[in-house]
Amino acid sequence: MATIRDVAKLAGVGLGTVSRVLSGNGSVSSKTQLKVSQAMATLNFTPNNAARSLVSKKSNTIGIWGTQTSGEMNRRTLTRMEAELKEFGIHLILADGDLNASKDPDASRQSFDRLVNKGCDGIIIWGSSLPAIEILKIENEFPNITLLNNKIELIDDKCFYFDHYKAGYICGQHLINNGHSNIACITGWLETDDGNQRHQGFLSALNDNHVNIPKELIFEGDYTYRKGHEGALHLLKQNHPFTALFCGNDQSAMSAISAITNQGLNVPNDISVMGYDDMNIASYTSPPLSTIQMPFILMAISATRRLLNLCYNSNLEVNYDFPIKLINRKSIQNISTPITLNPKG
Repeated sequence: MATIRDVAKLAGVGLGTVSRVLSGNGSVSSKTQLKVSQAMATLNFTPNNAARSLVSKKSNTIGIWGTQTSGEMNRRTLTRMEAELKEFGIHLILADGDLNASKDPDASRQSFDRLVNKGCDGIIIWGSSLPAIEILKIENEFPNITLLNNKIELIDDKCFYFDHYKAGYICGQHLINNGHSNIACITGWLETDDGNQRHQGFLSALNDNHVNIPKELIFEGDYTYRKGHEGALHLLKQNHPFTALFCGNDQSAMSAISAITNQGLNVPNDISVMGYDDMNIASYTSPPLSTIQMPFILMAISATRRLLNLCYNSNLEVNYDFPIKLINRKSIQNISTPITLNPKG
């Protein structure tokens, strides 16, 4: 396969001249441009990513950095993001921010730096695991970043996020609207902004309806199946019966349902369960999971397009409005007492 160097050699010009012809930037005489074009035709040369990199000083690579608490990096979302990049000949590589994080407190930042050292033109930071001050330091050193499911006011135009407070409020209000006043909760990771916001929204809904939730019925989770299962068993052992359980994400909700049913209880007849995220399999659980749906793929595409605009001077349309939606399936029982009207007699 011919390379840009082969073209330069056959045309009898320097590599920089071929680069200027390919990029259309810089002064090249019509005679020289013809020689380069003829050499490309003779060699059947098609500029690949390496050739474009020599021309533009870009690697044509975008990185994604995330951790377990960022949420599920599901294949469907990554496929759509990769499709956006592929249209421009850009490749995608991933970095696991959790790698060695339990042994080394600096491991998360080091995994981000590895993406930079690999020559990524830009990086999408997925989730809010990195402290805001650390992200601002990164952005100052490496401006080509966008944040997915995270909000930092100082760089708001690079942030793509949902209103997690509003979503948490909707979840709490939905349980109350279905007659529940004894409600338990398995939170997400409260050290993250999105986890804390959805929890605060949930508590506000209860408070606005004068519903009290004892501290014994709040179990701090971390979005994992393990913590969801552990949390449900812990809550069931408390001396505070409850009829509904709100979980900080669908994974926690699914494993909580498993723990509850293994204790001989029925969902939703004994305990209703509310999830959050609307994972692909949420409609296939038993019972199908009521949850909050967020257009995560649309948000991921916008974060990707914003990064393309930053890195490659594109002018792609970017959206910042991502409406949330309550998905009511079969995991919540309405226990409201019906009002009986006395017949006129």
